[in-house]
Amino acid sequence: MSLTEFSDWIVQNFKVLFSFLGAIQGFILAVVVLFYPQEHSTSNRILSAFIFVQAYLLIASRIVEWMPADTSWIIYSLRLLVYISLFLYVKSLYSHINWRKQWVHLPIWLIDILRIRAITLYKVPRALETDGYVYQFFGSTLEILSIFWLFATMALYFFLTYRELIKYRKKAEENFSDLNAVGVKWAKQIFFGRYIIGLVDYLLIFVAFTFVEWYKPYNGILNVIIYTGFLYFITIKGKLNPRIYQLRMIQGKPEEPKKEILEESDHKPEKELTEEHQLIAQNVLKLMEEQKLYREEGLSIKQVADELGVQLYMVSQSINLALGKNFFELVNGYRVEEAKSMIMDEKYNHLSMIGIGFESGFSSKTAFNTAFKKHTGMTPSEYKRLGVNGSHAR
Repeated sequence: MSLTEFSDWIVQNFKVLFSFLGAIQGFILAVVVLFYPQEHSTSNRILSAFIFVQAYLLIASRIVEWMPADTSWIIYSLRLLVYISLFLYVKSLYSHINWRKQWVHLPIWLIDILRIRAITLYKVPRALETDGYVYQFFGSTLEILSIFWLFATMALYFFLTYRELIKYRKKAEENFSDLNAVGVKWAKQIFFGRYIIGLVDYLLIFVAFTFVEWYKPYNGILNVIIYTGFLYFITIKGKLNPRIYQLRMIQGKPEEPKKEILEESDHKPEKELTEEHQLIAQNVLKLMEEQKLYREEGLSIKQVADELGVQLYMVSQSINLALGKNFFELVNGYRVEEAKSMIMDEKYNHLSMIGIGFESGFSSKTAFNTAFKKHTGMTPSEYKRLGVNGSHAR
């Protein structure tokens, strides 16, 4: 084969090559996640399944092109698993999953498979009769109901997963001073990223239905680019970082969910404020003020509980009931006050704003600026300018 013939073949098979290269990368990543390094982690297994299905869907349209049209429903039958696995992954990041309660996803998935099968049985004969495109819209009630189901299931799992994301953030705030350290930002990125891809998918389906002849030569190219980019994003962001499992790891061994410490707070309802709560809260404040524990990056409530020799759930309850805030708010409040003091102290003038943020215990510029503005209503730089001007005025 000459160089010209080879280049022509590459151009003609670009979609196929690009699809399979992206999918192979995804399959490899799925295997790596499955065994890295906490091989018994439920979260790892679910994330591996999510990546695997995502990579599979990347080549689904290519596989369909090589199969009889009436069997294409088999290839697309895994569509809904990507949303189910994403839901379970977010849930697994903060709590033990009771698999017996997850049976409800099975009938939804089976209905989705039946829908795909029905659409295939309806469309393939009509496409053959009219010499048309199997993905074109014929205007039937079945097709309208199918489109409605697509958006309904997507909306359902968006709601369910978003609700788990809120619970995850709340649990992280109760136990950690740095939400990014336990993957809250990562969970939001993978959540919104996947649903944006889903919306693009459905938009391209509409384009395929509406502009059949024009779009047919390009069908799948944009999907390949977006899916591959998302898979590489997961890879580059390094979600093999064990820090994202800290919220689960401080509960005990992943394979022993019944012994999880954090679950105690779920089974023990919050009590009325007692003298014990007040005493523990006072000791927490003393620990912060005397040892400046808040300066420790990524501080967790477990570290505080271990320092005080008190059960973790009692420390959490004491902070909530006696101080009227969660652990995240408490620690970052101290950090902001420390930063304010350092900003106005001339001996720290050699430090940049982000340097002051790090010295105060914040792990990033974004976390520092966000917390500072929340507590003071202004950025650190605005606070410094206001303080300097105020001192000159006096």
